Amino acid sequence: MTSREYKKVIWTALLILLAFIIGVLIGYFSRTIVFQPDSRTKLLDKLNREGDNRITQKLFDKIDTGQIDNNLRILTGKPRLAGTENNRESGDFVHRRFLQYGLLSETIDYNVTLSYPDKTADNYVSVIEEDGTETFKTVAIVEGDEVQPYNAFSPSGNVMGNLVFVNYARESDFQKLKSMNLSCSGTIVIAKYGKGFRGNKVKNAYEAGAVGIILYSDPGDYSPSGTNSTYPNTVFLPNDGAQRGNIVLNKGDQSTPGYPAKEYSYRLREHELNSRLPKIPCLPISFSNAYSLLSLMTGDQVPDEWKGSLNITYRIGPGLTNKRKINLKVSNTLEYRRIFNVIGKIKGELEPDRYVMLGNHRDAWVYGSIDPMSGTIVMMETARVFGQLLKEGWRPRRSVLFCSWDAEEFGLVGSFEWVEDNSKWLTSQAVAYINVDSAVSGNDTIHLKTVPLLQKVFEDASDKVPDPYGKYNSVYEAWSSHPRLYKMGGGSDHVPFLAGLGIPSMYPKYSYLKDIWDSTSTPLYHSRYENYHAFKMIDPELKFAKTMTSIISESIRNLADSRIIPFDIDRYLEYISNAVEELLNHFGQVVGPKMEEWIHRSVNAFHVSAARLKSIIAAINNDNDDPLYARQVNDKLLWLERTFLIGEGLPGNSMYKHLLHSPDSANYYGGVTFPGLGGITQCIDIQNTTECHMEIHKHVAKIIQRIFDASKTLDS
Repeated sequence: MTSREYKKVIWTALLILLAFIIGVLIGYFSRTIVFQPDSRTKLLDKLNREGDNRITQKLFDKIDTGQIDNNLRILTGKPRLAGTENNRESGDFVHRRFLQYGLLSETIDYNVTLSYPDKTADNYVSVIEEDGTETFKTVAIVEGDEVQPYNAFSPSGNVMGNLVFVNYARESDFQKLKSMNLSCSGTIVIAKYGKGFRGNKVKNAYEAGAVGIILYSDPGDYSPSGTNSTYPNTVFLPNDGAQRGNIVLNKGDQSTPGYPAKEYSYRLREHELNSRLPKIPCLPISFSNAYSLLSLMTGDQVPDEWKGSLNITYRIGPGLTNKRKINLKVSNTLEYRRIFNVIGKIKGELEPDRYVMLGNHRDAWVYGSIDPMSGTIVMMETARVFGQLLKEGWRPRRSVLFCSWDAEEFGLVGSFEWVEDNSKWLTSQAVAYINVDSAVSGNDTIHLKTVPLLQKVFEDASDKVPDPYGKYNSVYEAWSSHPRLYKMGGGSDHVPFLAGLGIPSMYPKYSYLKDIWDSTSTPLYHSRYENYHAFKMIDPELKFAKTMTSIISESIRNLADSRIIPFDIDRYLEYISNAVEELLNHFGQVVGPKMEEWIHRSVNAFHVSAARLKSIIAAINNDNDDPLYARQVNDKLLWLERTFLIGEGLPGNSMYKHLLHSPDSANYYGGVTFPGLGGITQCIDIQNTTECHMEIHKHVAKIIQRIFDASKTLDS
């Protein structure tokens, strides 16, 4: 074979090989092209799928009261005071459970400033005779690891003075005393727990000139069946029970305001820290100890509406019989302690960057069977049943976080620090936060705090859950016969999410004791008697814990798995319309007709934009198959609540940013229509100056702008 012939053979072989390779490639890509439309269709079907309602019954069927009871026994087996080894142990327990349930889980720590009684000194109130001898001294019962009754962040102090009875120490109570020409200046005041946050009581007493304040739980409020019908036979407070609790109005870690308490964080200097904290010593005592003080009081009898149920003649003071004085001694210390949040996670299948959150705190003043553990067991069982469905192949569209907070009792510390640590991505990616603190505080009906956007989520979920009493077809039907619906306010871990970042929040809990108790908290609240036995007196068969788990599980499923986020725009329209009418009824003459016209314009614009978006949602639900379009609509819904934030914060407390859903300045627990107007209203009522009127105008202008912003958000 010649060289030329050889080359010809080689080239022929190469051409044949090349043709073969090209044929294989054409065949491969032809096959891909043939199947690509079908794959694309499957992907679109998945992206456009609606939430699977069949999952609801599976969730309900998997709820196990045996699991709930086991978790409750373990969590209430020891005192769980934040910053102690016992509570670190409870965090480890929740973390292990989340992993067992099939969730991702991590523990996140912060180094925070907490307040504890000085172990080398006693906190007490004593009666001092004219000659200086001590004839009575309060006694507190504690055992083992239980912390003595105290009010966290009370300053230390040793003060002496006359005693004045100030009812519930509300602003109205001090105004009543002022109208009676009774001064609290230089005195020690004694007040009943209830009708408001204890921190507001301390602030009001300080502003009235008191040098110290004593808090007690009157049997009229906490043992209404009589002092012989109390724990352990009933859930009413015995005569030696005392309510612990913090008294700070600034929430989160006190030494790192606005930033997470990490190792690298700048911390306030001592004088800066003290400027944020209460100014006068405060101590809680039992009503048996209070009896020994109040029975010695002199002065006029209290108004009838101020009387409690102790077997005494209630007197205002000032002073005690035979020129006796009161000595109040408080020895507390500030300490850096490490706290631990536990975050369980289920990663969403289609929108993993959108988060629905369920949370509750884990720390307690003592055993905390109701506050917080009745909520923690609901959250843990919800996590378990979701984990079971994960193992069976189901996964929600969006991600779900299960958040176990530490140090809530010291001022929402764990949740605030985590929010400060994660605020940037939460602002753009969080869908909703559901709080389950004290989820079973009673057994009568559900006490619902919610933003308008989430009310229908609760209603739809509760309508699928049987009434535990069997009187009605569903929990919703029972609840709607006498709805207990309230504004969000403060008091628990929803605050940094809603008032700080504008994340829609809901806070339902079974409350009230059927036929015997009409309060949202238990009579044993924050006392050493709030233990496993107390909880089982409220919910012996755990049917209310199971009911709450059902409602919460379905609410989470709906929010995490629905194609369009199930926010109720109509309810928000109704809320805004009613709110501005209330505003104009109170301040119409102050704001004037021109400002009133702009208020109505902003509300009308919001109505028009909302109607337009609702028609778009209806079209998507009917026939739109563009997942990007649905995502854009969801973004509008997600940002709606955020539009009511103001960057500089509300007048009087810049840490709260939400014009509609921030705590009331007069009662941190409560919610009011426009909370930023609270302090300004006092200015109008007391001074009625031009400056007060200008402040009203300024704040109303912000409200108008934010309503217009809400309209633009829906239109964008």
